[in-house]
Amino acid sequence: MTNSMNSGTKSNGVIMLSPPRSFSSVVCGILGRHPQLYGVPELNLFVADTIEGWYITHVQHRNRPQSTHGLLRVLAQLHEERQTEQSIDNAWEWLAQRRDWTTKQMWDYLSELVYPRILIDKSPVTSQRLGYMDKALEILPGGYFIHLTRHPMPATKSIQVFRDRVQQQGASRGQDKTEEHSSLEVWHHSHETIMNFTSQLPEGQSLRIQGEKLLEELDKYLIQLAEWLGIRADEEALEAMKHPEYSPYACIGPLNARYGNDLKFLMSPELRAAKFNLPAIDTHPYYLEAKKEVKPRVLGLAHQMGYR
Repeated sequence: MTNSMNSGTKSNGVIMLSPPRSFSSVVCGILGRHPQLYGVPELNLFVADTIEGWYITHVQHRNRPQSTHGLLRVLAQLHEERQTEQSIDNAWEWLAQRRDWTTKQMWDYLSELVYPRILIDKSPVTSQRLGYMDKALEILPGGYFIHLTRHPMPATKSIQVFRDRVQQQGASRGQDKTEEHSSLEVWHHSHETIMNFTSQLPEGQSLRIQGEKLLEELDKYLIQLAEWLGIRADEEALEAMKHPEYSPYACIGPLNARYGNDLKFLMSPELRAAKFNLPAIDTHPYYLEAKKEVKPRVLGLAHQMGYR
């Protein structure tokens, strides 16, 4: 690592990389309760150079105003220590006066507000394009990148359920090429893009971890993650991470900014004992129904990540 978590570098941070529906809300909620970290809902900052571009991308181009909810909730909480319709309106007004801010300025501003804690963000959109991850690295040259994985079959089912819900709500399918593909291809594209990105990083700046193993053996993997990040791994810190429900963002927000995280997590953020019975990939219906040319790519990538 070029920078240590303990160095106090305010432009530093932790970025979780994963496709949608890969345990990122709960894992970010867990890590974000560490005394030295500050977990935020999806900021979705790295899609643009400026705040105006951020707004245009999410609201005008993709027709997804809910993609702005995470940043609005964070600003409301950090500015006024509450998330109400009025504090969200105030956050919108504050943002409107800073349309020309770069997304780096915004990240650095939020980092200053939570210092000495370190921001941890988990926006799945970051993993959709290599350019978005490159932007994250440009803003956080000493940042830590966690590649969070999930078995392709349950992940595919969950992605499809999510996409169906978005479509039923009348939202646009967006402009990202990945959304023209099947849910299994979305899984493959995102992970392949993440691995192309992390392969270019210096040794020690990224870490890949199976979400299933993390949630099944919390103590073991939280200690490993803490040691990798250079932060506390004592009993008090571990206990704090087991209560993501204490985050001010682990609930449905006010009417004008309800989301920012996975809806299931927002409705029930408490940790529960986890045990995953993972299916075989090459006999699963989702795999058998996939395009012929997709199958070997999916199977090869899944094996590389430790799934069978």
